[in-house]
Order: sequence, then structure tokens, then C-alpha cells
Amino acid sequence: MTLSDNKKLKKLLKSKSRVKIENNPNLFYKEFLKSTLFVPVIAINEDENLNDGDTLDLQIGFFDEENGDRNIYIFTDSNEMERADYKITSIAVNMKELSVILSQFDMDFDYIVINPYGPDSYKIDYDEFKSRTE
Repeated sequence: MTLSDNKKLKKLLKSKSRVKIENNPNLFYKEFLKSTLFVPVIAINEDENLNDGDTLDLQIGFFDEENGDRNIYIFTDSNEMERADYKITSIAVNMKELSVILSQFDMDFDYIVINPYGPDSYKIDYDEFKSRTE
């Protein structure tokens, strides 16, 4: 599944547009914050006997990097998720809602990384992301 709403965001992430968004971060954030992206999740209780109407507790997946950074990976579409060398279970989340979800965690994050396995990967400082969504 590809979210067509992310075409403008993907275009901004292309390397030839990088100077434009680095010189004008508001341009990037305007598009980013209205986007719905795929966020990796982990099932807390993997009960295989779920029935219609049952709920499943999910946790946002985060990645502890070798350099000590704790990052959230997000993806613009399923094609970007397929670049990973492992299966990713994800949910589609609006980026403004992601801020609310992440604020409920009792941990600090360093970066949000968009399309981390692709050629147009882009890193956002987590504290700046939070300040732009308050």
C-alpha cells in the first residue's frame, strides 16, 4: 500500500531538494506534519487467537544505534519498508498524532529517520520535531 498523500514529501526528500529544505525548514515541516507515514510497531501480547473486535497492545518500534542514539524509523510507503532486510509490521500514523503517541513513552529519542534504508533517507532532530508539534 502506498499513501499518495506523501508524494510531495517524497519529492522534498530527494537529494536535489535538500538544499531547499535545509534553507527553509518550514517548507519541510509544513508538508511533513500533514503526512501520514508508516511507523514500525511491535505487538506486546502476541495472542494468535484474536477475534473480531479484540484489541492488540502495540508499541512503537525504536532502534538503538551503535553510536548510542535512540531513533524512530518511519516510512513514506511500503516500497521504502521493503528496502529493509527484515519484515516490518507497521501502522499508518499522522505525524502530529505521532508526537502525542511518543510523548507517552518514558524515554528519550534522538532522531526520527524517514526512509532509513533508502537513498533519500532524512534525519530529523526529535526535540525539534516535538517543538514544532506543540
